[in-house]
Amino acid sequence: MSGNSMLREIVEGYARADLFIQRERRAALAGLTSEGAWAAFRALWRSWAQTGGTASDLDSLDALRIDRLIELRRRLDRLAANRG
Repeated sequence: MSGNSMLREIVEGYARADLFIQRERRAALAGLTSEGAWAAFRALWRSWAQTGGTASDLDSLDALRIDRLIELRRRLDRLAANRG
């Protein structure tokens, strides 16, 4: 397998994963209750609070986002390894 072919497969895999995540998110939001909306708001607020609670601290938001992306990547890698 050439490097370009492998890269193309990786990009296509990420595109499929992104589409799946978008569909899941839409389905979850479509059935969101007021209690669920409040829970989502509180989760977002906790994320903001973890940055020190300042909207101007974009570096903290970036660091938090990077941590979450790394965790997502680890989960996807485990899923791929389990599927063989």
